[in-house]
Amino acid sequence: MGSVIAGAASGEGASFVDSTATITKRDNVTLGKEVYVGPFANLISTNNITIGDESNVQDSVVIDASQSSVELGKMAILAHGAAVKNGTRMGTEGKCPAPAADAHADPHATGHGAADEHCPSFVGFNSVVEGAILEMDTMVLHLAYVGPGVRIPSGRKVNSGMRIDSQVEVMSKTAPLVAGDRVFMEGVIEVNLTFASGYAHMHDEDSDSDKGVNYDSGMTKFNPFRDLPELAGVHTRDTKFRNRIIGDVRMANTLAELDKVMGDHISIRADEAEPFKIGTIASMGSGTIFHGLEGSHIEAHDGVVYGKGVIVHGGGTPWNDVTIIGKNVRIGDHAVFFRSNLGNDSYVGSRSLLQDTKLPAGTVIPDNWVVVNGQFINRVEW
Repeated sequence: MGSVIAGAASGEGASFVDSTATITKRDNVTLGKEVYVGPFANLISTNNITIGDESNVQDSVVIDASQSSVELGKMAILAHGAAVKNGTRMGTEGKCPAPAADAHADPHATGHGAADEHCPSFVGFNSVVEGAILEMDTMVLHLAYVGPGVRIPSGRKVNSGMRIDSQVEVMSKTAPLVAGDRVFMEGVIEVNLTFASGYAHMHDEDSDSDKGVNYDSGMTKFNPFRDLPELAGVHTRDTKFRNRIIGDVRMANTLAELDKVMGDHISIRADEAEPFKIGTIASMGSGTIFHGLEGSHIEAHDGVVYGKGVIVHGGGTPWNDVTIIGKNVRIGDHAVFFRSNLGNDSYVGSRSLLQDTKLPAGTVIPDNWVVVNGQFINRVEW
C-alpha cells in the first residue's frame, strides 16, 4: 500500500497512510486533505468509504464497508482499535457549539449550527459503531457500542462501556459534552494534522521510513527530533520487522526476543508522548497498541503479559504525567489501560477500562469493568 495519498508528499494538504494499513479496493476510498491513517488500519472497501478533511484513522482501526458505504465527515477521529461499520455516517450532520467554546470550528462557517460549519466527532478506544449516525460534536467513549439506526445528537457523548441498540436508550446512556471534551478533541485533531504532513514528508525523503522499527516523524513543537527505538540498549532500525515500533521507545528486549514474544499487527508509537520505557515482555498479543498524549510518558516494567488488542495509552496524570504498569501485571484481551498507575502482580480483566486511576500491587480488576478515577463505574454491556 502506497503511503502518500493526496497532494505532494511534502506539500500542503498531503494525506498519509501507513505502509501497514490495508485497503481492499482502493478505487472505492475517497480521502480528503490532511488525513492520517495509522499502522494496521483496515479499510474494507467493498462499498465506498469517504474520509473527510483533517480526519484521522488511528492504529488498528477497522472501517468495514463490506455491506454498505461508510462516510466520515471533516474532523472525524477514530481512536486506536475503534471500528465503524456498514452504513455509519459520522460528522456529516448536526451542529457545532458556539465558536467561543470550539476554536477549531470551520473558519468559513456562516454562524452557529450553519450547514457548512464543522467540528470534531470521536469514537474511542476499542469501541464499535455499526450503521449508526454520529452527528458533529459527539463522542463515543471507550469500549462502547452503538448499533444500527441509532442517532447520537450533537453535544452528547456515549459513556464508556455502554451498549445502545435503540433511540430510546440514547439519553440515558449518554451525557452532555463539556469544555474539556472539546479541548481534548481539538488537541487530537491538531496532533494528527502534524502526523499527516510529517510522515508524508518523511516518506518523500525515504520510502522505507514507515516500515518496521523506525524513526518517528519529529519536527513538531511536542516532538522536535526524529528518534530511533532503542532495543536492549542499541538504537535499532529494521524495516523488515512485522510490527511497527516507532520513535523514542526504549525496550529491554532484543529484536530477536521481540520476534518470539510478540504477536502480529502490534504498534508501539512514541511520536507524540515520549519516551516509552518497556521492560522485558512475557508475551504481547496481536493488535496491542502503545501511544500517548503530548507531554506524557509510559513505563511498563518487567514480566508483563499483554493480551490481544490491548491498548496502553499515556496522558496527563497527577503522578508526573507517567502511565505506569508494574512488574508481572497481566492485562486481558481488548482491555484499555489509559492514564493510570497499577502496582506489581496485578490483573486487568479482558475488555475492561482502567482510566485516570492509581491502584496498589495485587489489584484485581474483573473482566468487563469500567474503572475511572479509582471507582467502579459500570460493566461493559456488550
